[in-house]
Amino acid sequence: MTAIYVQKTVHEGLWSRRIALFFLQLLVLTVLLHRFGSLTTPAALNLLAVSIGGLFLAIAVALFALIRIWFGGQLGAGQAFAGIAIAVVGLAVPLWYLSHAILLPRLTDIETTPQQPLQFKELAAMRPADANRIEDPDAAVAAEQQAAYPDIRPMELERSATEAFDIVHEAVKRLGWTIVLAGPAGDDGSGRIEATDRTMLLGFTDDVAIRVTGDDTRAQIDVRSVSRYGLHDLGANAQRIGTLFGEVKAALEKGEKTGLEQAEPAPKAIQKKVKTPNKKRGDRRNRRSTTPAPRQPLLSPD
Repeated sequence: MTAIYVQKTVHEGLWSRRIALFFLQLLVLTVLLHRFGSLTTPAALNLLAVSIGGLFLAIAVALFALIRIWFGGQLGAGQAFAGIAIAVVGLAVPLWYLSHAILLPRLTDIETTPQQPLQFKELAAMRPADANRIEDPDAAVAAEQQAAYPDIRPMELERSATEAFDIVHEAVKRLGWTIVLAGPAGDDGSGRIEATDRTMLLGFTDDVAIRVTGDDTRAQIDVRSVSRYGLHDLGANAQRIGTLFGEVKAALEKGEKTGLEQAEPAPKAIQKKVKTPNKKRGDRRNRRSTTPAPRQPLLSPD
């Protein structure tokens, strides 16, 4: 007689792999539709939350399957480990952003001068109705920003306000931001730019206001970056301000000319014309005729 030992398979491992694959596909599809399609930001945020929750569910189901396999000796551990691996791949980027949410304060509005915040003009009317309200930060919010981002402060240039505005305007265009308002420096030496920028991965739209003030010798650049959606900007607004200032510094170090400097006519090189005397064929003849002929020696009579 031959004894046949039958091992049962734990189906939770298979279901964990299926759940992980489904929510990973939902996560990728949500990002693509929001970044390149017409999916709205509130809907994308909800789908992202569902996808992340589903990936954690897949890990929980896989762990439950592994516990049953450990104590019961059933099959299906490979499916459970596959579900965990797929879920970890899908959670890699969200967990990286989650670390920012834990380490950084919950802010959605960052500016160089919280005591005198910049006000939006054109973008205030263009923001969706369900977007975050733009409110002036109080003392507590300003203290949180100072503690988290001590480097966020106005940028000063040893340039005139007009030249500084032109440099900032060119920097914004190089960064690829969508400019909705660009007012050059007026009689009071101030200029204003309002633009929108989208985050690189998820494509969230944020609003930026820039003000350039100063005189004929010095200029000051103030920036305000505000997120439209979400309870946490994950450090994106402060990074955006630092990117703009870095672009301005790079332009100054390269010695790039502003639009005004390019418009100035280049100084004409002074060329001295040297008149060369026209040589004629008769000159040599004249010279020969003017030169005295050599004296002949006197012959004595022989």
